Amino acid sequence: LSFPSSPSSPSSSSSSNYNNHDSFALSDYQKARALETAQSLDASRLHFQIMFVDDDNVKGRIAEGLLARVAEHNDAMFILFPSSSTIDASRNAPRDAAAPERAVAVCESLGLCETTSTMDGTSFDLSYLDEYDLLITMDDDIRSLILRSLSATDQEYYAPKVRLLSEFLSPEFCSISGKQGTSSARNEQDDTLSQDNGIPKTVQGITNDGRLLLDMLDQELRDRVAPCSDLVIGRSSNVLMSHQLEYQVAALILASSGVTKFCLETMQSQFDSAFEALLIKNFHNVDHLTVSGDQADDQLRRCSHSVTGFFSREQRQSRFERHIVDLRIKLGVDDSP
Repeated sequence: LSFPSSPSSPSSSSSSNYNNHDSFALSDYQKARALETAQSLDASRLHFQIMFVDDDNVKGRIAEGLLARVAEHNDAMFILFPSSSTIDASRNAPRDAAAPERAVAVCESLGLCETTSTMDGTSFDLSYLDEYDLLITMDDDIRSLILRSLSATDQEYYAPKVRLLSEFLSPEFCSISGKQGTSSARNEQDDTLSQDNGIPKTVQGITNDGRLLLDMLDQELRDRVAPCSDLVIGRSSNVLMSHQLEYQVAALILASSGVTKFCLETMQSQFDSAFEALLIKNFHNVDHLTVSGDQADDQLRRCSHSVTGFFSREQRQSRFERHIVDLRIKLGVDDSP
């Protein structure tokens, strides 16, 4: 697998974990960009369409296959729908759309979908900015090329939904809600991080934030990234352009994990806010303190099937009970006998 060259590959001598001075430090500006991107997505359709954009017909198709695999592992097979395309105008663009042998070989080694891995590539078109929820570019040159093709007004509108793949190597960027839960199927389960959770000893030194990306992976992919995960998590885009295949593949795997986490947390956060708004709208005065859980659930379901349907009945009841406790405190009502 031959990616564009970079000055150097990550090395253990330059960093023992992703928190040192050479690591990808997420500034307040970048945190704001993560939130801005999350707010540009619309979770009401219960799915996100994601387009990876490369300039070599290689990295995008690998990332597409990896995201599909990671999404399936996280019960999000019908929530995240990845695709990929290539910038034809790039000097790195291949002469034809056929799947490069080196890309097919990597996809096969990762156990990715053979159909997706071997199909002809797709040329990027600016119409994809409207057709897809999120565009993820392999490097900053590709992102800049896309945005420079737009007017100043359009750049401001579309910029939040055109992100760098390397940004999703940062656990802080991906964990926009500050919670560790991800998929709706795992919603409101124990929020404590698993201690060992089957993670190989070679990655036990990673911080809890770094573990969040590893926890999204199945055991086979965890084992694949184990030797260099501490040198990849939180890194800049250079790691995606390393001469060393192990770093390239590990970066693509972990970035796919980050994309999955980011999208699922964005969806969870938006539905959390929507459900909270329903509670506030429907139950806000002293008379509502005596409403039963069943009555409340019936009323909420009538107000919005789409929002309430995202949560199980048990989750809705739990949230209603917490809301009533908070409402009592807000109204200064003594609930003692």
